Amino acid sequence: MSRATQMCPRWLAAIAHIAFATSLATPLATSLATPLAAQGTLSTQGLGFPPGQLSTRAITMGGAIGEVDPFSPLNPAAAGRLRRSIIMMQAEPEYREVKAGAASQRTSVTRFPLFLGSMPLGARWAVTVSASTLFDRTWGTSAREVQVVGVDTVGATVSQSSAGSLADVRVAVSYKVREWLQLGFGGHAYTGNDALRTIHAFDDTVRFKVDTLNTALGFGGNAFSTGALAFWPQVGTIGVTYRRGGTLNTYQGTRIVPGRVGSAPDHFGVSAEYLGIKGTTLGLRFARDQWSRLKGLSPTLIVHEGLDIGAGAEVLGPRFGGGQVGLRFGARARTLPFSASATAVRERTLSVGFGLPLASQRAELSVGALRAARTGPVGQSENAWTISTGFLVRP
Repeated sequence: MSRATQMCPRWLAAIAHIAFATSLATPLATSLATPLAAQGTLSTQGLGFPPGQLSTRAITMGGAIGEVDPFSPLNPAAAGRLRRSIIMMQAEPEYREVKAGAASQRTSVTRFPLFLGSMPLGARWAVTVSASTLFDRTWGTSAREVQVVGVDTVGATVSQSSAGSLADVRVAVSYKVREWLQLGFGGHAYTGNDALRTIHAFDDTVRFKVDTLNTALGFGGNAFSTGALAFWPQVGTIGVTYRRGGTLNTYQGTRIVPGRVGSAPDHFGVSAEYLGIKGTTLGLRFARDQWSRLKGLSPTLIVHEGLDIGAGAEVLGPRFGGGQVGLRFGARARTLPFSASATAVRERTLSVGFGLPLASQRAELSVGALRAARTGPVGQSENAWTISTGFLVRP
């Protein structure tokens, strides 16, 4: 679900090549826990970066409404808030800069983290089908090196890349128990892969062929989620979600890799939405992810439990396209699940955006800009701009 390009400083890419070359005998460990120098990023260690499974509206509000938002595939009860069928997709290009001491490098990656469709079934039931990115692990490095072959010295370009992600495919059903209460249940299937590639391209193309090494792994698992929404008309909404992760396997081809079986992470989240101020929505969210359940996938994983706190607001602005533009802003702080050392990577994000109704409210365009600051061990940091764009259609 993503695409990335980058060019490393020479010293950083050289370390990448050494790290890869010394771990050819253990491709699984390499794919799950490549050092910072190899990936050139703080945020895509281990299994990768978790976008958060939030819609553009929710992520622009600091994730604050995640557990009450029908467009975020977190709380299965939230599907009942949509009284019309919708189809939605989302794109999130990210532009980041990593600093390690005095050296720095820039990276860009384009993600498509969310596809969702929802349909009401009568007055009380609703169903949602979604595919969202749980982890994205896309990075690349390129560097020059010199090799001695017999009595000759040959220059070469060494490129190393990873392309992969782990997706959460969910089917959720919501039921309205009372006018003020909705319950929901969801079934999740996790599927994904990680493809590592190293290419040695020698300057002397007559005597030396391009050497390419590919290593591929797959992942598969399941989970179950349940949630509830409680409404107070014109006052607010509270949403609570719990997801219990099942077995998560590692595959080489169609074969389960022995000793590399973990569990999908558990998730608990609660969001409160306040509507008591006319034309304004205020939100607050707290969530925890038990990322340590993934540890069984590889003994080399350094995993940290996730804490995610966000606050935000939406204010109705001028009228456009038969509706009002929603102006949004928020702040978010969270702990990322993986790191290359015992020090966890912490992320703080500020965001702004808007929602633009189109075609007499039969469609909507949401756009948000996020500025993230990520810190890890002393001397290492990462700053990123993300542009989140969501487009939904009500057929």
